Amino acid sequence: MSARRWMCLALVAMPLVFALVGPLLARSAPEGRQVPFGPSQWSPFGTDRLGRDVLAAALTGGRTFLVVAALTVLGAYAVGFLIGVAAAAAPRVWLDELLMRPMDVLLCLPSLLIIMVAALRTRGSAVAIACAIGIALVAPIARFVRMASRGVVHGPVMDALRMQGEGRAYRYGNYAARQMIRPIAADVGVRFTAAVYFLASANFLGLGFDTTSTDWAVSVAANKDALTIAPWSVALPAGLIVLLVVGINLLCDDLLSDPHTVAARAAVSGGRRE
Repeated sequence: MSARRWMCLALVAMPLVFALVGPLLARSAPEGRQVPFGPSQWSPFGTDRLGRDVLAAALTGGRTFLVVAALTVLGAYAVGFLIGVAAAAAPRVWLDELLMRPMDVLLCLPSLLIIMVAALRTRGSAVAIACAIGIALVAPIARFVRMASRGVVHGPVMDALRMQGEGRAYRYGNYAARQMIRPIAADVGVRFTAAVYFLASANFLGLGFDTTSTDWAVSVAANKDALTIAPWSVALPAGLIVLLVVGINLLCDDLLSDPHTVAARAAVSGGRRE
C-alpha cells in the first residue's frame, strides 16, 4: 500500500474513531462543570463555554453528526439514482424531459435557503433538516447519474445485447454496474462532503441541533467568540470536520483512480528519477 493511501486512511480514521469509539472513552471524563474557557482536570485542551472538557465534548459530538450526514446521502442517492437512470433509459424524449426539468428547477433554488426554511418551519427538527439537505442533493445527483449512465444504456454493448435477444435483466445490470461503479462511487464521496458542509452550516447558524449540544459544528459556533483565549474549543471540532472531508476526498481519488492512468503516472515519475 502506498504512502499516499496510508495518509488518506489516517485522515479518515481519526474523526471516525472520535465518532464511533469516542462516547466510550468520554465516560471517564468528569461529570461536573468546570470553569468556562479554563484549564481542564481531564485533558490538556481546556474547557468550553459551558465548562465541559473540550476533548470529552469532541469525543461525544461526532456520532450523530456523521450518522445524519451518511443517512442523508444514502437516501438522496437512492432517489437521485433512480431518477437519473430512468431519464437516461427513457424511450421517449418527452419522458426524459418530464423527469429532468423539475431537477433543473430544484437546482435553481439555493440549498441553504431550502435548509433554513425547513429548519424554521419545524423549529430546528434534525429530521426535517436532514430531509431538506437530501432534497438539495437529489437534483445534482440525478443530473450526474443521467450523464454517467446515458452512454452506457445507449452504448454499443447494450445495443449488441438487445440485438442478440438477451432477455436476462441481470446481464444488462451487471454490465451497467461495472461501467458506472467508478464514477458513481467517486460522486458519493463528493455528495458526502456536500452533506457535511450543509449540515455543518445549519448547525453553525443555530438551525440544527440544540445549541448546548456537543456536536462538532455546534461547538465551533458556540465557542467562536473565545477563539483567542480557548483556541482548542474551536480548533479541535473544526479540525475533525476538515480531516474527515479532506480524507474522504483524497481516499476516493486514490482508490477510484484509473489503473492505467496510475501506471502511466508511475512510469513517468520513475523515468524522471532515473
